[in-house]
Amino acid sequence: PTARLRYLLGDHYEFDFVDGAYPWPAYPSIAEVFGHDHTYYSYCDDSPQSVLQAATDLADYATENGPFDAVMGFSLGAALAMTLLLNHDRLGLSTPPFGCAIFICGILPCDWTALEQGQVELLAPSRVSCPVRIPTVHCWSAEDLDYPGQSQALISMCTPNGRVELVHHAGHAFPTDSVGVDQLAQAIHTTVNRMRTRHGASALPN
Repeated sequence: PTARLRYLLGDHYEFDFVDGAYPWPAYPSIAEVFGHDHTYYSYCDDSPQSVLQAATDLADYATENGPFDAVMGFSLGAALAMTLLLNHDRLGLSTPPFGCAIFICGILPCDWTALEQGQVELLAPSRVSCPVRIPTVHCWSAEDLDYPGQSQALISMCTPNGRVELVHHAGHAFPTDSVGVDQLAQAIHTTVNRMRTRHGASALPN
């Protein structure tokens, strides 16, 4: 499915893949697709210091290698990106390091204040005083049994202006049907073009 998405987006997009470094058990739905014999990785372990470091590392990567039109994350990757977007100012960034964001089966980010106090807690939407204001794409499933309701809560942390929602039926997994992947590609293309036009950059061809 991800290969089809990159094919549909075409040569006008360049992808940087930021890999995790911590061996970690795979989600059941992921292991069902890719197998149980692989080694899977996380961006952090379950300590607050590790989560803070992962967000800092992502901010540093974006600063050193950007600018980036978009960040795209699945599940924990979406949570890490959201943790950074909500707290970029705490890391010395005056503006978000990405022009827009694509969240696929996104789960809740961590509460930064709790992390600084030595605790790992999920951020409740009610504690978000300033929502993410860059355009966002949310591709999620109502049949997500691994993290029910978290994608919807993540959506509420983003401004409705420029927000696109797509619902698929693959559970906590990347959409596998061709129609769902086609819709995701179109939503990404439209959102990136809207962002580029807003910032005075040339829109990508359709």
